[in-house]
Amino acid sequence: MARYGLIGSPVSHSISPELMANLGIPYEAREVRPEELPAFMSKEALDFSGLNITTPLKEAIVPFLVSLSPEARKIGAVNCSVRHGHLWEGHNTDHIGVSFALRYLGLRPKSALIVGTGPAARAAAFALSSKGIRFLFLSRKPGPRRIAWKDIVPASLKPFDLIIGAAPPGTLSLLSEFLEPHNFVLDMNYGERSEKLPVPGFSNGIPILLGQATASVALWFGGEFNDWAERLVSSAKHMGIL
Repeated sequence: MARYGLIGSPVSHSISPELMANLGIPYEAREVRPEELPAFMSKEALDFSGLNITTPLKEAIVPFLVSLSPEARKIGAVNCSVRHGHLWEGHNTDHIGVSFALRYLGLRPKSALIVGTGPAARAAAFALSSKGIRFLFLSRKPGPRRIAWKDIVPASLKPFDLIIGAAPPGTLSLLSEFLEPHNFVLDMNYGERSEKLPVPGFSNGIPILLGQATASVALWFGGEFNDWAERLVSSAKHMGIL
């Protein structure tokens, strides 16, 4: 029987195995650190037909793949792979997750601030660009289209309808005193909301997870995106996380 899985570190908190099990898909989360990736890809990976990839492997996985989708190449990161024989192709479905979340939550922002500049942040930027939504990054590192953390002042977040948290859990709490009532906060982390943010609009990353998982399953098995999305949303509601 074909097997599917998630690799990264840490992955013990992942709810993906339960989500997939509700769809009848054999799926497991496997702890793999960057230094363990070469051995995993040369041996254990061949036991799987498809993989999801999470932190800190989204960029490290690229040299082990024979091809990348145009989206993955532009984003510079892979979170989904499909095996053909002994060869792997890489895709990025994180950007689809962000687009799905905006639609699911009924959000139509005109401008957004993305907190972070790593693989998740670049996927969010790709999704926003495809919708013509203006955005800037918030980062400690200099670069194009960026606001520096040191330059944040009380009025800095006023231009943004949407704040996307694409940095480690807890980072958004650093913005608490600067948030405006109209800022909708979408955290790409899907753990329970730990900070009390002073805004009426907030979502954790569950809708993003469902969107990227839907796109992953469609890549592995084929079929219509909307059909898989309906099943995954149903699974999430059954688990009480949506």
